[in-house]
Amino acid sequence: MDERELFCTCGDAACPLNPRNHDKGCDLCIQKCLRLRELPSCFFKLVNPDISGLDEFTLGSFVKFYQENQGK
Repeated sequence: MDERELFCTCGDAACPLNPRNHDKGCDLCIQKCLRLRELPSCFFKLVNPDISGLDEFTLGSFVKFYQENQGK
């Protein structure tokens, strides 16, 4: 198993920016997220692995998600 497969927690393996699909690490995903003023899904999954109810990954939605999941 490749290091990128062990590290990346993104469930969207079809995404061309997923580190599993190229040799540039997380850079492409993070660049896209910064351009869109979002955070990568791995930040949310650090707070709680279940992100199934999320429909946006903005800074505001991260703060709300963090506050709702403290201590879980």
